[in-house]
This record gives sequence, structure tokens and C-alpha cells, in this order.
Amino acid sequence: MTLSIDPKEFAKLALLANPSTSESVEDKAKDSLELYLSAYKLAEKYERYSNSAQETSEAFKNIRDIDLNL
Repeated sequence: MTLSIDPKEFAKLALLANPSTSESVEDKAKDSLELYLSAYKLAEKYERYSNSAQETSEAFKNIRDIDLNL
């Protein structure tokens, strides 16, 4: 059984769960953007692997060490 993860929703939840602790507004924005994009791309990659994998655990194994190339 595979799980479906909406990349946009996952990225929003990751951002809400991990707020930036930076001092300046600009640094907070940069931290937030980096986290959002990383979470989004990771969820997209999971979706690609899960569509071709039979099991969710197999998809997780495939994405565990992926370089996101941001």
C-alpha cells in the first residue's frame, strides 16, 4: 500500500512545524523559503517513487539519501 502526499500541503505543514529562529526578517524569509522548497521537492520525489513502488517502505528507502539539488 502506498501513501499519497500532497507536496504543497506537506511543505506548508513542515514550515508551520519548524519556524525560523533567525533574528532578522530577511533571514527568517530565507530560512522559510529554503525549508518550504526542500520539503516540497522531497514530497514530489516521494510521490514519483511511490507511484512506481509497491510498498511505501520501498519508496522511503529510495528517497532517504536523495540530494535535492536546490
